[in-house]
Amino acid sequence: MKWSEDYATGVQRIDEDHKMIFKMAEDFRAALDEGMGGAVYPVLLDGLSLYCRGHFGFEEQCMEAYRCPVAQKNRKAHARFLETLSGFQQRYAVSGYDRTDARRLTDTVDQWLADHICRIDIHLKRCVSK
Repeated sequence: MKWSEDYATGVQRIDEDHKMIFKMAEDFRAALDEGMGGAVYPVLLDGLSLYCRGHFGFEEQCMEAYRCPVAQKNRKAHARFLETLSGFQQRYAVSGYDRTDARRLTDTVDQWLADHICRIDIHLKRCVSK
């Protein structure tokens, strides 16, 4: 899945963060396709978790500062995504690398980003432009 200008929020740092998360998923999908998933999966899990936590915190602050009407919905969606990601981390810790679960993670990230950005994050654009 690729970044689209339709996903722009009006806050450059948020948009750059979103682009990076898309890139992380894209790079990992390429690693899976090249048979290198097992080597990079733990790095992706940890990196994605850290990056998203930092990004989500900043985005939530922006939504509060701009009084975005979906700020609370956004916070809840972030918490649910982090729970989902934690599930992938827990499965990896218990069972090790599983190609099917790794592929599911990239699909989950792609779908979540597109849905979340298009349904929630883009509301910030109207608030920023006021």
